[in-house]
Amino acid sequence: MSQVIHVFADTPHHYLPMQQFFELQCKPSCTQQFWVKSAQPVEGFITYANNDELFTLFNSLNKADNVVFHGLFDMHIWKKLLFNPIIKRSSCVLWGGELYRHTKPGRTLKQRIVHVLHALVIRHFNKVFALNPGDAQLAKTVLWRKNVAVLPYPLIGMKVASTTTPSEFSEQQPLKILVGNSAAPSNNHIDALNKLTHLANSNIQIVMPLNYGGEPNYVSDVISHANALFANKVHAITTMLSKQQYDALLNEVHLTVFAQQRQQGLYVAYAMLLMGKPLFLLDGTSSYSHLSTLGFDIYKTQKLTKFTFTELAYLANKQESKNASLMQQHFTEDALAPKWQAMLQNLHE
Repeated sequence: MSQVIHVFADTPHHYLPMQQFFELQCKPSCTQQFWVKSAQPVEGFITYANNDELFTLFNSLNKADNVVFHGLFDMHIWKKLLFNPIIKRSSCVLWGGELYRHTKPGRTLKQRIVHVLHALVIRHFNKVFALNPGDAQLAKTVLWRKNVAVLPYPLIGMKVASTTTPSEFSEQQPLKILVGNSAAPSNNHIDALNKLTHLANSNIQIVMPLNYGGEPNYVSDVISHANALFANKVHAITTMLSKQQYDALLNEVHLTVFAQQRQQGLYVAYAMLLMGKPLFLLDGTSSYSHLSTLGFDIYKTQKLTKFTFTELAYLANKQESKNASLMQQHFTEDALAPKWQAMLQNLHE
C-alpha cells in the first residue's frame, strides 16, 4: 500500500499540530508517515538527525510512495534531491521565506548560484504549493515554475478566551501592542517601533516576541531601541513559550503591528482576525493583498502614525465580527481540511 510521507524541519510549534490535523481531520485513504528532524525521539514521528539519515529513509521507500516537504530551506537537501529519483514523487509547500531570499538586492554570486539550484529543484517537483496567491505568483516568477497552487495552512488549536471579550480594553490597563512575531530581522522591528513613538506618553505596553529566529546582537539592538523610545513600557519575550503560553499571550494583546515587507507570521495574523482584533500590515505584502481581497478589514502599517491612542483604544474595543466570520470560512481547520485531504488523496491516486 502506498504512503504519503510528511517531512518537517525541527519546528515543534508547526509539526505537532499539523500531524494531528492530518491524522484526525483530513486523513486520505492511504497510510501517512510523519518525519521530523530531531536528535530526540518524537512520539508519532520517525526522526532523522541529519540529511544522511533523511536520504537513507528516502531510499527505503517504495516506488509508489509520495513525499510532501512542509517548507524546504536547506540547500544541502536540494543538492541531494537533484540526484535522487524521489524528487519526481516529491511535493513542497513554500512558506515564503525561502522565496523572498531570492528577491533581495545586492546578492552575492554564491547566493545567485543557490537561487538557480533552488529553481532546478522546484521545477522537478511533482507539485508545489504556496500559502497565498501573491506568493504563488512570486514562486512562478522567481523559481521559474509554471504551476504553483495555493493551499494555506489552517489556524490550528487557537483557543480564544471565553471569559471576556477577546479585544476588551479599559483605561485601568495598558493598551497592549504586539510588535512582530519573532526575532528575525525581517520583522523590521525598528521601523515598527518608530511608527509608534507618538504613543510613548500614552498608557501602552509594547510586547515583542524575540525568542527565536534572530541573532543575539539583533535582539539586543531591538530591545535597546524600544527601551530608549518607551522606557518601562516594553515587554520583550526572549525565552521560548509553549503553545498554550503563546496562545494566552495572543489573547492578552489588544492589537498587532507587523512591519514585515513580506508574508510572515500567519499564525499571529490569523489569530488576531479570529479574535476580531486590529491587525496592521504593510499594504505591499502578499498577506495584505490576499486578506483584503477576501474581504478582511486590515489596517495599513504605513498609516499607523496617524492613529491616536484614543482611536487605537476604540479599535481594540470594537469587535470585528466580520473578520472572525471570514476566518471561519477560509482559514480554520474545518475550512481547510477538505482541501488538504483532496490534495493528499490526489497524490495517492
